[in-house]
Amino acid sequence: MPGGFWFSDNDYEMRIQQIRERDKAEFDGLVRVYEASLAASERKSVAALLEMLARPEYVFLVVIEEERVVGFAVAMALIGSDAAQLEYMAVDAEFRRRGMGAELFGAVAEWQKFAGRFVLVEVDSEHEDSAEREQRARRKAFYRRVGARELGGLRYVMPAVTAATPPLMELMVYRRELPECIEKERVRGWLEAYYAQVYGVAAGDGRIDAMVDGCAECIPLG
Repeated sequence: MPGGFWFSDNDYEMRIQQIRERDKAEFDGLVRVYEASLAASERKSVAALLEMLARPEYVFLVVIEEERVVGFAVAMALIGSDAAQLEYMAVDAEFRRRGMGAELFGAVAEWQKFAGRFVLVEVDSEHEDSAEREQRARRKAFYRRVGARELGGLRYVMPAVTAATPPLMELMVYRRELPECIEKERVRGWLEAYYAQVYGVAAGDGRIDAMVDGCAECIPLG
């Protein structure tokens, strides 16, 4: 699907397409949805997004309805790994609960750069005491509906992207055909690549050992 595709619901006809550095209007629309949808503690700067857009391992997808960006996803293929990372995905509040999120996630998972890889997804934990607990539970339920599963027993720690302390997060994984469990050393390799390439964390960071300590040798998917 390198050129994007069309889909529709009862009221709207929309297309999902990749954007590049030259697509300023579409990028600006993506930033609008990004800033309206994500907590400040989870957002990178616009300058950082532009740097990511220029990196070949990243794909930025947008959903466009009548030339307006109403949703987006940012994902990257981890170098030297069989995994990819869905770093951000959001839909404009006006267009939620119409199936757009499932269409967008499916586009990411089957995009040529990611097809066949394990796709890692960070989700806010609904176990943290928060006014947004119900919303977080719905978000995790969404990813379960599209086929993602939680890495059981993994105590995931999201590195900070701003001065604010990041929320408690959990890590899920998607592939069209998932095994019952995934080898701990494979997961460790994903985390090392992910920490280094997404967050710029040096190899050997102690948080990675802390995450997988206590996990089964083959981590069950729940």
